[in-house]
Amino acid sequence: MEHFILRTEALIIDFVVVTLLTALVNNILYIILSLIGNSILLAGYAYAILIIVTMAYFTLFEAKTNKTIGKRITHLYVSDAEGYMTYKKAFIRNLTKLFWIPLIFDILIGKILNYPSRLFDKIAGTDVYKDKELELID
Repeated sequence: MEHFILRTEALIIDFVVVTLLTALVNNILYIILSLIGNSILLAGYAYAILIIVTMAYFTLFEAKTNKTIGKRITHLYVSDAEGYMTYKKAFIRNLTKLFWIPLIFDILIGKILNYPSRLFDKIAGTDVYKDKELELID
């Protein structure tokens, strides 16, 4: 697992950002749903918002810029072997980030199978590199 410490730092930063975004969206929706008096939707919308915000954050940032905020701060980027990133690849590689247990298994299985990265990076055909590695290629 190359860059494990940097990737962990980036993930922690990203989860702080996702948590703040989720809290903001949840609070805005809670106010709106309370005002219209829809108590049925109030019961289960929080998990749906968590899933939507998490997947949107990681997929949009990685597909458009090859970096999330955490990766930008830790000088990492994600791409396939040719240096490209698509929405599909970004979506697939981030599916396990929705909850901690699947992410832990993703990391462990990648390590057990001796992949250079996580299992879902292998499935998506992506990996994480240092910015300096990009400069060497250019």
